[in-house]
Amino acid sequence: MSISYLDFYGLQEDPFRLTPDPAYYYPSSEHANALLSLDYIMNNREGFCLLTGEPGTGKTTLLRIFINKWQEQSEIALIMTPRLRPEEFLQAILDDLAVIFPLSGNKNDMIKEFRDFLLEHAGQGRRVAIVVDEAQQLPDDTLEELRLLSNLETEKEKLLQIVLVGQPELADKLVTDQFRQLNQRIAVRASLTHLSPQATADYLATRVHRAGARVATLFEAAASEEIYKSSGGVPRLINLIASRSLMVGYLEGKPIVQARQAAIAASEVMQQERRQRSKGKTDRVRWWWLAGGVVLALLMMLLILFGRG
Repeated sequence: MSISYLDFYGLQEDPFRLTPDPAYYYPSSEHANALLSLDYIMNNREGFCLLTGEPGTGKTTLLRIFINKWQEQSEIALIMTPRLRPEEFLQAILDDLAVIFPLSGNKNDMIKEFRDFLLEHAGQGRRVAIVVDEAQQLPDDTLEELRLLSNLETEKEKLLQIVLVGQPELADKLVTDQFRQLNQRIAVRASLTHLSPQATADYLATRVHRAGARVATLFEAAASEEIYKSSGGVPRLINLIASRSLMVGYLEGKPIVQARQAAIAASEVMQQERRQRSKGKTDRVRWWWLAGGVVLALLMMLLILFGRG
């Protein structure tokens, strides 16, 4: 009877799943500093915090750790679909915080109810925070709405903490003249970059240990170096390549992953990544061609109608 590759390596579960799992959090110096920054704005009731990082660098995992830590002593609205107009965005916040607001959707009434909610919780010593994931997708007028919401304060303290989480282009957007006032209100900034070669090796060892491995690591130094070189230190890609490396090692009967198995896995994973990026570009080109065709058809119809007139 054959055994699974997890049993082969003495693992209780897959250590390299892509779903963000706080149990597998690896506290690199940047991740640890980012988490301290999030804690700082809550402890000191600061206004805005900006957390940026390329896709796959661990922003969502950090958010889960942050929310798990503060949810018992705070009210936190997590907005994960930021492509909303200002009124829709405000409604989403109030819905997430279970604030009862008029069905009429009158903005002034909603803000009044929100301010009363904030004052009530401030009196109880509870924080209220808005966390916006993928905040680079926020429409410009919704970003301005957030700045206006940050004006909800007493003479002594901010009533609302706002955490903007997004890709580096968010930081680029905020330094433009249009968002100068909002940018000046950001009290704390943190960014996540790729892991170093040593951090990659530590990351691999940490995750297999937490998955139940009875050895210090399942990856030889050369295998770790291969994974770092191919992934560029991006945690999401590290997970993909490491998981595939374990499978290749299992199929070849290797109790410790060597450079050869890591190289095979990296080649397969990166080929798939390139295919997906290529497909994404093709889909965008098709969309533009379709949009162009629709515009052209409308112009032709208008020309025909005007020609008849």
